[in-house]
Amino acid sequence: MATPTEAVYLYDGSLRSLATEVVSYQPISSLSETEKSLAKNVTPDASAMVTRQTILYPQGGGQASDIGSITPTDQSAAFTVSLVRKMSDGRILHFGKPVTAGSVFTEGQSVVQSVDNVKRDYHSRLHTAGHIIGVAMDFIMPGMKEVKANHMPGEACIEYNGLLYNEHKPLIQTKVDELVQEDLPVTISWPEAGIYIGERAKPGDGPLRIVSIGGLDQCPCGGTHVASTHLVRSITIRKISRQKGISRVSYDVPKDV
Repeated sequence: MATPTEAVYLYDGSLRSLATEVVSYQPISSLSETEKSLAKNVTPDASAMVTRQTILYPQGGGQASDIGSITPTDQSAAFTVSLVRKMSDGRILHFGKPVTAGSVFTEGQSVVQSVDNVKRDYHSRLHTAGHIIGVAMDFIMPGMKEVKANHMPGEACIEYNGLLYNEHKPLIQTKVDELVQEDLPVTISWPEAGIYIGERAKPGDGPLRIVSIGGLDQCPCGGTHVASTHLVRSITIRKISRQKGISRVSYDVPKDV
């Protein structure tokens, strides 16, 4: 039975470097069909590495994957990580290529992971911005239920069951701006197993990771975030669209700060 990868990023999102060891390393061609299906946009000549722990966030929960590198402690050629995905058995696969063609990594080899800071910061600000919009909507339209969230670059949006119109856009923008300027703490907690929070968690699912914006909400979430709302810098509500009774609030944050 496969041993799940320890997802260190869940407990300390500030870590950008981590010493760990290789569990497995193999070319994509030798992976199972299920594993290959997670790497559709990765070149066929790439490889997949599993490590004992990881600080690299795997794509999921509406958030894009981290990128970065995994370097042997003897300073030989690094492995460039272009995509990270999580398997249903808990293993986290790092897809990419060694800087030097032909380099091979072995089980038990000591390595150091590094996260691309620019990408991580951008993705974290996008994700936190989505939560801020959720809090703003709770103030403005408390009866509207969030049904879906996407925090991907260029696609970021929150969808609601119900109708929103263009006249709601300045109201949402104003409240979002207030929440950003208030510099509210973004906190992470782990309530006891089985706790039921709203309608987005099921009893008995085990420990929940809860993200809260200034204590104003409690949202089950496995993503990465900035430490306070002010660190998002700014949020632009780009547009509001509607389809089949679902309203989409599209947004963005500055790419570079």
